Amino acid sequence: MGRLIKYRKEPPRLLSELDLTSGANALIMMRRVVFLDENGKVDTDGTKALLAWAAERRLGQDPELLRCAVARRDAALAALRRRGQTVVRLRLRPEWRMAVGLGNRANPHESGLSLHGTYGWPIIPGSSLKGLTAAWAAKDGADAETLERIFGSPRPERAGTEAARLGTVRFLDALPTGEPVPVTADVVTPHVQPYYDSANDDRTPEITPPAEYHKPIPSFFLAVSGGEFVVDLVGPAEDVRQVARWCAEALDEMGIGAKNSAGYGYAAASWEKNDWPST
Repeated sequence: MGRLIKYRKEPPRLLSELDLTSGANALIMMRRVVFLDENGKVDTDGTKALLAWAAERRLGQDPELLRCAVARRDAALAALRRRGQTVVRLRLRPEWRMAVGLGNRANPHESGLSLHGTYGWPIIPGSSLKGLTAAWAAKDGADAETLERIFGSPRPERAGTEAARLGTVRFLDALPTGEPVPVTADVVTPHVQPYYDSANDDRTPEITPPAEYHKPIPSFFLAVSGGEFVVDLVGPAEDVRQVARWCAEALDEMGIGAKNSAGYGYAAASWEKNDWPST
């Protein structure tokens, strides 16, 4: 997992002195940098300062690099088309805010948001898109055989079967289209934090009951608040086009990521005409 970079200096002043421009790798900043108070605990002021930096710098999204990354993706998809694969590209636009990866605790601040493993930009993992689409397909009435053919079956150790089956459709991670997507520092304030902490910690022998005397504790996180992503699907023509329909419907009806009941995660998806049949 790597080591944490720990600072005890005043967070806003330190971030200013380091002169971290938009080219700084946000993955390292968000998952390796931690600010500690005089007691050696995570400093909430440091967390807020880091999230403010992430929102201001848009998690290091450099427009030129974004366009280069999308161009590389386009070249890879063109090669797959030449091999006879059908590719459908959806353009996904968040209707409000999107918090994909909020439960990810791979950072000391627990600020969430799925980031690209190399560039540190906001992404929507293909696994998240696949899970959402499969759930909607089942709800839409797809039979078990169709679901297994398109989405595959679980790994043997999870399903208790002798062999797993790969799905016919591949979901690529959704990337910003070439222009930076806006990032917002957001906050949620649970009123019974001790109850949530004890319920989510396997090391806690007993769960602390929720009570009115618990103090509200703000919890800060990042969310995407607009922009556009490209969702690329690859596979046999009939299957991949059916999946594209399911995916677009699922994003509109169910939303992706966390806090859907609060309006997060809903998105409008449209496909590029060149990837879609005329009928």
